[in-house]
Amino acid sequence: MPRDRLIGLSCAVLSVLLFSSFTLVSRLGLSSSLTLPDLAALRFGIGGTVLLPVLLRRDLRGVAWRDAAALALFGGLGFALLAYAGFALAPAAHGAVLLHGTLPLFTYAILSATARRRGPRHRTAGIVLIAMGVALMAYDSLAVASARQLLGDGFLLLASLFWSAYGVLSRRRGLPPATGAAIVAVLSSCAFLPVYALWPGKALLVVGTRELLLQAIVQGVLIGAVSIFVYTRAVAALGPAATALFAAAVPCVTTVAAIPLLSEHPSTVALAGVGVVTLGMIVAARLPRGER
Repeated sequence: MPRDRLIGLSCAVLSVLLFSSFTLVSRLGLSSSLTLPDLAALRFGIGGTVLLPVLLRRDLRGVAWRDAAALALFGGLGFALLAYAGFALAPAAHGAVLLHGTLPLFTYAILSATARRRGPRHRTAGIVLIAMGVALMAYDSLAVASARQLLGDGFLLLASLFWSAYGVLSRRRGLPPATGAAIVAVLSSCAFLPVYALWPGKALLVVGTRELLLQAIVQGVLIGAVSIFVYTRAVAALGPAATALFAAAVPCVTTVAAIPLLSEHPSTVALAGVGVVTLGMIVAARLPRGER
């Protein structure tokens, strides 16, 4: 296996673990005294600070401001605010399924609408299976969802669309992964932190040290900086469609992890959805015979 492809696969797997922790830890934070602006401030403030030295060392003369702003909107500010709003209104199970589970579907739709040639048939079949699995996993919770939860679900789907657009745009602009991640983190930080400075009632000033440290590490370092880099690196090596397929594993990992961590026990239908999503990933990710 070529070294670049192996690195891309490793980054895609790491993205699955990071996205799963994003869902679980965000739910934990929003169930405490922390609010959406507090989590966003940790994500953008710490992530932007960590990646600012990277941005300062890069030659950005070939990067158009329009592209930089679009990358920051789709991969940073817009995505994160929509995701946090969804987490605040809908259960964590909705976040795992509707935010990350639908990434392959939205990425496939964007590529189909903008590319001149269609993808391989086995990938289309895998996408259909993933869609069926996501529908099964979402069935139980959506069947009894309130208007508030449905609004949250809408935010989660928009966040998934934004991140899918980021993956496609990042690949087409061909920026180095570190440069793309730094642009997203620093521009998002510059746009959000002045607003947060004027925000009343900041819970970061009163929350416990242990909880603040957990959210700072996960939201700021792992999600605000590391996850953007590893996902962008995976996209550069594997392409946006193949990388998005791995995100379909996030609902599966989150569902299993929620059993011991959150004492949530999925229904038989949800477990069946996990199996169908996994099968869809295997089918869609299968290499053509000549590339095995």
